[in-house]
Amino acid sequence: MSKNHRFYKQLLILIIVICVVGAGLFLTVLKEYYLPVFPFLLMFFVAITLTFYLIIARSLKSSPKNFSNLFMGLSAGKLLLLLLVIVVYLLLQRNTVIPFLAGTFLLYLVFTFFEVKTLLGLVRGKE
Repeated sequence: MSKNHRFYKQLLILIIVICVVGAGLFLTVLKEYYLPVFPFLLMFFVAITLTFYLIIARSLKSSPKNFSNLFMGLSAGKLLLLLLVIVVYLLLQRNTVIPFLAGTFLLYLVFTFFEVKTLLGLVRGKE
């Protein structure tokens, strides 16, 4: 199985797990905190993760020496983009900022852990 196919499969499994756990929580314990924007937030993180991985994977094939600079630049860009989304949401929906920030933070942690784990395997040549 190629590296990209393995990544796609792992990302799909992660998305399914997040959807199942999120649905379970939002239909029971966290019912009052559900925001209709959460599915879009999940798609946002999936798109960023997929783009981030494809750029890094292509960079490793062509120029492994530039990996550190590219990784740091992309990480900074991702954080700035996320900050922009948070600020726009804050300006548009002030009354639901706390659940939005909590959900965003949890998704950021999950996807960052996934990215680091995947990219470490890619850099070490295990995937």
